[in-house]
Amino acid sequence: MIGLALEGGGVRGSYQAGVYMAMYECGLKIDGVCGTSIGAINGAVIASGHGEDLPKIWRGLSMAHVFGFSDDFVNLLLGKKVNTNFMKLTLANIIKILSNKGIELKGLREVIDNNIDVDELINSNMEFGLCTVRFKDLKPLYLFKEDMKPDKIKDYILASSFLPFFKKEKLIDDNYYLDGGFYDLGPVNMLLNKGYEKVYLVKVHGIGITRNYPDNANVVVIESKRNLGGVIDLNPGRIEENIKMGYYDTIRILKNYDGEKFVFKRRREEYYQFLNRKVSDKLYKRVARFFKAHSYKETTIRVLEYIMEENKINYYKIYKVEKIINKIKKGYNKRNFIYDYAKKLSFCLLD
Repeated sequence: MIGLALEGGGVRGSYQAGVYMAMYECGLKIDGVCGTSIGAINGAVIASGHGEDLPKIWRGLSMAHVFGFSDDFVNLLLGKKVNTNFMKLTLANIIKILSNKGIELKGLREVIDNNIDVDELINSNMEFGLCTVRFKDLKPLYLFKEDMKPDKIKDYILASSFLPFFKKEKLIDDNYYLDGGFYDLGPVNMLLNKGYEKVYLVKVHGIGITRNYPDNANVVVIESKRNLGGVIDLNPGRIEENIKMGYYDTIRILKNYDGEKFVFKRRREEYYQFLNRKVSDKLYKRVARFFKAHSYKETTIRVLEYIMEENKINYYKIYKVEKIINKIKKGYNKRNFIYDYAKKLSFCLLD
């Protein structure tokens, strides 16, 4: 069986929408999904049979509404012009949160209510689980859908997502709950303990405690090497960026492509060694030390990605190494030891 474990991390959870889209397009069959916080919400959508809708769901979210901020306040933070001054808007939003003793749950409840069908979740063949913490005794709870009463499933999903800045509200059995990240940010062990042979763990580096899993466990980690933004990031552009990152990072892993920040068609170590045949040992060692690389392949890719990132080349494409080398040789005149190294790379015997 193949499982999917989704970390909590607020708006960074939009990355998981791109991850699942790549899995769906590649035909990867997931038998069970467990999540914490936003990972539990994403996981419930996936387990209900609607994972391919996650990008659309995320693109349609107003994070201002979810967190209870006014549109004018968010627009001001994003540098847009509004008719009210900064101090007045900020004070009004702070007073609203303080008077409510925290951010109201209305927006988050609407996200859960509008996108999760409990009947579909229960009747699905895909397993679903989550992690939350009961506040009164700080007891961590690992729960699968069969452990929850049907009319309480949405409350448990909300409990898994309950951060301290939300307004305190009793959710289940007259108890308060805390975000599951206070005990287990990415509940991969829930699936391993159920006998799953392989688990994909999607890390978004939210706030919380990361639990170790056995060294010999078949766990494939999917995570971004670039910034996913803040846990509470109100910029709609951040969601779109994260979805794309998640998609391409996952394509790289599922199709066994090369790269860390970009995606390259896969080549063996011998190919990269061939590319370096005209690079002096002294220059190669200097560059390898600078990038803390341990092979021709690792060194070459990190150099290319460094130059591509510096020159703002599009991340969201699958590249051939030789085309990027050719682009650098013809298009970039900057001189330093990194660019000098890249221009000495040769993919043709006649170069």
